[in-house]
Amino acid sequence: MDEAIFVPQNIFKVAGKGLVVSGFLKSGVLRPGMAAKIKNQEIPLIGIEAFNQQPEEVKETDPAAKQMGIILPETAAKLLSSGEEIIFTESK
Repeated sequence: MDEAIFVPQNIFKVAGKGLVVSGFLKSGVLRPGMAAKIKNQEIPLIGIEAFNQQPEEVKETDPAAKQMGIILPETAAKLLSSGEEIIFTESK
């Protein structure tokens, strides 16, 4: 199973977009469509932004992995805290 560990640093609500979480990819490959289970709720990864682009995937070895943003639904705001790792897996 593909798995990616993302470490959030800052969390922002952006109107019309959702929750934008900046941080870095600690390990794995991150792709839109993956999901994280946080406090028994599944949170889908809507998108990825790095260097003003929207890559289809980011690997831990990519330069973008060091400083990137992910887009999550706004409902995830209550479930996240900065610095706490988020583990994303492929959706079933």
